[in-house]
Amino acid sequence: MEKAPLLLETVEQAVRILQESPFVAIWNYKVLSVQAGAVALALPAQPQFYRPGGIIQGGCLMTLADTAFWLAAMTELGIDAPIVTLEMKTHFLRAAQADVYCRAEVMKSGRRVTYGTATITDAAGQTLSHHTLTYLAA
Repeated sequence: MEKAPLLLETVEQAVRILQESPFVAIWNYKVLSVQAGAVALALPAQPQFYRPGGIIQGGCLMTLADTAFWLAAMTELGIDAPIVTLEMKTHFLRAAQADVYCRAEVMKSGRRVTYGTATITDAAGQTLSHHTLTYLAA
């Protein structure tokens, strides 16, 4: 009999996963919420994120969306699920100039493919970017 996966269910679990992930160290993400199928993260603005003109570089937003969706997928597939980003589509709608916030949601999760969205906003709640993500079970 196959053992049920350990699902991501709490902010504390998400914080621990991020702390143990070497690629996350430079970002200083803050976990805001974890619920079934959804995770919210904050990315505090840091000087190294800015490009000329006082705008946060778009790759920072994409990385935030990808990380938030990775965690959201763990709420359904399990913390140890061997998943990778298969595709990500990004629409930049407004310039990011300060701290940003992301809510990622799983829309459909199958045996091999997990699909969903991530929306990034500023402190006023204005949408800065919208992302669709597809993950593949490796």
